[in-house]
Amino acid sequence: MNLETRIEALEKKVNELEEQLSILLEKTTKSQVQQVHTTQPTFDQKPQSMQPHHLNEVTIPIKQPAPPRDWEHLIARVWLPRIFIVVFLLGVLWGFTAAVNAGIITEPVRCILGVIVAGFMYWQGEVQIRRKRMALGQVLLGGSSGVLILSLFAAHMLFALIPPTLAFVLYVVTIAASVFTAVRHRSQTLMIITLLAGYLVPFLVDSAKPNIWVFAGYEGLFSMVMMLLSLRYSFRGAYFTAFGVLHLPLLFSTLFAYDMGSRPAILTVVILQHLLLFAISVLRSKDSLIGQRVTLFLSFGLLAAWTYGLYGDSKDRVFYEWMLAIWSLLYSGTSFWLYRQKRAFSVQLSIATFSVFLWLIYVLHADQAGSAILVEGAIALCLGAKFKSKLQQISGAITYFIGMLFVLTHPIRDLVSDESFAWLVLVATIGGLYAFYRATLEEGRARTEISLILLWMELILLLIYLTQLTNSLTRTLTYDYQHLILSAVWVVYAILLIVFGLIVQKPKARLVGIIFLFVTLLKIIFIDLPDVSTAVRAILFIGLGAIGVGISRLFYKRKD
Repeated sequence: MNLETRIEALEKKVNELEEQLSILLEKTTKSQVQQVHTTQPTFDQKPQSMQPHHLNEVTIPIKQPAPPRDWEHLIARVWLPRIFIVVFLLGVLWGFTAAVNAGIITEPVRCILGVIVAGFMYWQGEVQIRRKRMALGQVLLGGSSGVLILSLFAAHMLFALIPPTLAFVLYVVTIAASVFTAVRHRSQTLMIITLLAGYLVPFLVDSAKPNIWVFAGYEGLFSMVMMLLSLRYSFRGAYFTAFGVLHLPLLFSTLFAYDMGSRPAILTVVILQHLLLFAISVLRSKDSLIGQRVTLFLSFGLLAAWTYGLYGDSKDRVFYEWMLAIWSLLYSGTSFWLYRQKRAFSVQLSIATFSVFLWLIYVLHADQAGSAILVEGAIALCLGAKFKSKLQQISGAITYFIGMLFVLTHPIRDLVSDESFAWLVLVATIGGLYAFYRATLEEGRARTEISLILLWMELILLLIYLTQLTNSLTRTLTYDYQHLILSAVWVVYAILLIVFGLIVQKPKARLVGIIFLFVTLLKIIFIDLPDVSTAVRAILFIGLGAIGVGISRLFYKRKD
């Protein structure tokens, strides 16, 4: 009975608690509904957002203070292990040297101790990384690879304990293990250290009969594999290192161990690396943060330099010409294909422009190359403006500027000559660019500035061109007649500009013509007067004065 009574009492208490809970929930719901009704505006009450005291309220975001720099973490966990690992290695090196001088450590023992130290550092590096001490762990892992390579170097080069083939294999295994470690821990720093050590491997092998194909093949294969791994794991610094450092051992080998038979091996490696970059740029639809397009352009520049350095000045120079022609066709076709695929092709088009430019300079003479380069540069500028490619516009501008320098440094001597034709091309291309930009660019400041620059260049260069033609035609005449005819040509040129401005209602053209009239007057005063006869002076001043008054009168008539 006692138990039953207790159970009944508990059931009553539970029922009472449930009733109280339901009453409490009802009160809470009613209070929430009342709050909602009170917040809604009525017909007699203005909305809260329209109340006068809310009009002047401005919400000012509170700027959170920047967290203080953790100097203890930066110094003790990042820089401290990096500095003191070097101190530790120096101490080990000096202790090792002291023990060797005392005769305690023999040559094989030294190498074995180096391998043991490398293994210990690797183990400790893994332990530190597992304990979230990334900086210290990476330093230990990188140091272990360095100690192991130094130990193998000592065993092979210093003590002759390991033959060359075995030493090379052990070097490659060490580099492969270091690469695997860098990838496993996603460490770009360790990857770069491994890269630098890997490129040095062929120089650490003492071979009686070095083979250039083995040397170049290893360097090229190592570079391409590391580039692909860096691209796969988005190691930007390692990617540029793998691309650029390849050319240093190749250059070192060319400078200090060069013979004609080594040219094919070196150039083959450079071409293969460039083809890899070319394939990456074509196969990957988007350029990631790694920067493949930049390396592609740089790689072509290095390839062109290597090809010219190895074959440009020899009897096989035709090989350099054909290489440039092939690359020009390849990149021109690739640009067109990418354009049809509606993909980015600015880098490929710029490389095509650059390769054609190099081919023209190499194949043609200076007086002939100027006109060809001007045409190429003008076409490149138009393509860059049409497709809105800044890189292509820069390439076109540089090409056109170099072509302009070729022309400007080769004045006209004869009326019918390559120089005369080049100057005609210069004037014509600037006029064509002016018309193209006027028709293509949208209204704005950029269009106005570019058009104004091109217009002034056209007018000034046309005057110089006419001056050179006049001098070439009047070369057999006397000095007085030469100056008289040249001044007459300048005056006619100014008059034609003024008349053109009057016909097409272009005030700027009329103003330019007037300016050239004054320029002609200055020429007569400072250049012609000191050397010509009095009769010629009279003719010049009478003619120019009459023309000036007549032009002025013409303007007055138009004003009336």
